[in-house]
Amino acid sequence: MDTVVFHSACSAVHGYARRAHKSSLVNREVPTRCACGRLRYGRPTSRLDKQHSGEPAARSAHAATLGCRLVLTTAHAMTANATGGPTIVWFKHDLRLDDHPGLQEAVTAGTSLVPVFCFDPSQLGHLLRASHGLEGLLGAVKALKQGLQQLGSDLVILWGPPEQQLPMLVDQLQASSLILEEEIEYRWHKAVDKVQAALPDHVTVQPWRMHIFSQLPYPDNYKQFKQRRGSQLQPVEAPQHLPALPSGLDAGQVPSLAELEAAVAAVSSGRQAAEVAALMQDLPVTQSWLSQISRQLAEGEPAVQSALHQYLQCADSPNSAANQDLLTAVLSSEVPATPLGSFPAIFNQALALGTLSRRRVYHEAQLQRRKKKEGKKWQGGLQKQKKIAVDVPHQSASNTVEVSDFHWHLASSDRVRDTKTGDAARHWRWRGFITDYHTAEAVLQDNPMAGNPTEAMLTSNHSSGANGSGSSHPDAQPSSSAAEGQLPQSSAPAFLLVHGFGAFGEQWRGQIKALTAAGYQVYAPTFPGYGRSEKQALAYSQELWRDFLRDFVLEVVGRPVVIAGNSIGGFISASLAADYPSLVKGLVLLNSAGKVDKSYTPRTEDPSQPAKVPPKLLVDAASQGLFLFLRTSVARTLTRLYPVAPGNADEWLGQEILRAAADPGALGVFRSVFYLPKPRPLNYLIQELYGGPTLVLQGAKDPLSNAVARAKELEAACRNVRVQMLDAGHCPHDEVPHLVNDGLLNFMQTTVCKDKTQSVDVPELASTSA
Repeated sequence: MDTVVFHSACSAVHGYARRAHKSSLVNREVPTRCACGRLRYGRPTSRLDKQHSGEPAARSAHAATLGCRLVLTTAHAMTANATGGPTIVWFKHDLRLDDHPGLQEAVTAGTSLVPVFCFDPSQLGHLLRASHGLEGLLGAVKALKQGLQQLGSDLVILWGPPEQQLPMLVDQLQASSLILEEEIEYRWHKAVDKVQAALPDHVTVQPWRMHIFSQLPYPDNYKQFKQRRGSQLQPVEAPQHLPALPSGLDAGQVPSLAELEAAVAAVSSGRQAAEVAALMQDLPVTQSWLSQISRQLAEGEPAVQSALHQYLQCADSPNSAANQDLLTAVLSSEVPATPLGSFPAIFNQALALGTLSRRRVYHEAQLQRRKKKEGKKWQGGLQKQKKIAVDVPHQSASNTVEVSDFHWHLASSDRVRDTKTGDAARHWRWRGFITDYHTAEAVLQDNPMAGNPTEAMLTSNHSSGANGSGSSHPDAQPSSSAAEGQLPQSSAPAFLLVHGFGAFGEQWRGQIKALTAAGYQVYAPTFPGYGRSEKQALAYSQELWRDFLRDFVLEVVGRPVVIAGNSIGGFISASLAADYPSLVKGLVLLNSAGKVDKSYTPRTEDPSQPAKVPPKLLVDAASQGLFLFLRTSVARTLTRLYPVAPGNADEWLGQEILRAAADPGALGVFRSVFYLPKPRPLNYLIQELYGGPTLVLQGAKDPLSNAVARAKELEAACRNVRVQMLDAGHCPHDEVPHLVNDGLLNFMQTTVCKDKTQSVDVPELASTSA
């Protein structure tokens, strides 16, 4: 089938590879891809030790306390059918019957099939603070279970780590295959990898992926993608009938919201540092005009499908009572700063849970577009109410899922791309949107340089002269890895490296490996809207990027950080430190954006007064002009920003910036600059709100400002700031990385961790995602 990627033909090859891997001493986690294209990521765990999995009665008793039973006891073990055993369809974030290629494949195969969903509290912490997050998950699972029951089947409910529960179910059913959606998010990819390693070798694992267009693979460049993407693929209709579950199999019950909340909260707090766990409990759940819509969509696939059709047709019948909540949502989100932003604002959670497929959305939106082209009359309700074009709903829906589809495939190919850090890019969904981050595998303690920051820094950096002149960026080699708890500095904060405007996490190529080699955890995320991260129509602002960093620390890092930011990334870093000081043990600014104003006093904005925004036509014209200028002058601009070591502004850096500039939505991110709220002064953030240790590593030859004067001004305004001038331009971390690494490590060791009171008490499993 052209809409599904399956890999059953080489299951024997992967079984052999799994056995060979288990017998080896290689522990480093690196991605590999076989000839069929199937991606292997990470270190397979050992086969499930059934001696320690608990007796069946004990498992059933434990599950009963959570409102569901795991699987049959051994007395009711299933027997294989004539075709060699049933097929298990593992639902994860594809909680629907409509347009489900994996379910269709299982039905087409003609074997007995067993739909399964596994509640793993360790994977659900991000839903605690989302509006109706866990409620939406439960609603989606309940709706899926009811839908399967209506078709003659049922959804088997499991509880606990899938690498334990699924192999037990496979053994008891004597299942022959497992069908699941291919993963791109690192934490889920690791979970799938553990499941594969724990399965018997005879079980065929069949990942599937969905795409809107026929031509595969998608190229990394969006312009090329538009030219080559082929024809639009049609969504697959839901099956009309399904075979019953094997006789005697107890499908179990969906847990209650209270039970799920308690379990997720307990697991999340147990895996995080005390400061992070405390903040997770204190943060309020996001509430907005979307709250009512979120509650409606939390009822699962039928409600979401109904809402989609109402949304696409709301311009035709604006006075319908059923459309009023949707109209409010559309009118509130379709503003000059976020044109075509209504669909991602309303349906983002549904797309993340998979109660709605991207291909179905695109199909329905194109139907609406064709209706308009055929000359059908549109009532223009939205236009009458707020002068919003009546084709906004189908345009917003089409754009959203096309951007999501492109970035899903970009992230999939990104995992095997050669990077400048030597380790594969990882991906994390923030509020449902794909973002990437870079980290490095930890150096083993028997490495003589581990814990020796100077030696580790010198050997892990790309080579440079005394002043950084003539340095280059050869690909770093992946290092041997160890568990995070075995790092020499495992009790210290992690380094969080934040890029500037137009850049991305991988630009910290000179720091990631070097700081890791010194014994620290290091993370370099890419903001939404930049680099290879998704670029949806969002209200990009200082607050949005600050919240992204906050959630990254909470969900991925799992411990407080020393945060270092360049350019606008410096200002966002200072904002995180100011607003969430418990997460930041030290702040480092590298040629940071932000003004210094000693006379500043906080003002309370009058909510009755509308914010002043520039005229849309002026913003659009200025955005397109400046965007075009920057795209055509990238190489020249980079050379100017790297005055000491222009060779470090290499072809790779320029090509990555140009590639990102061609992404759908890139212009919208640039346009958002004109709508940014008035920023708070940098000195106010650093001294009055944060108050913690702050280091300024300032490139003295920055062509964008009087860098020396700015650094002195900030030091004079903040008693907690120490300035170190560097012979560099605007991006010292990439121009003279050896000097920046020296400054970062010295700051960590002599200021942040100078006594035990600054260390971080981190549980053994500090981070669930990293």
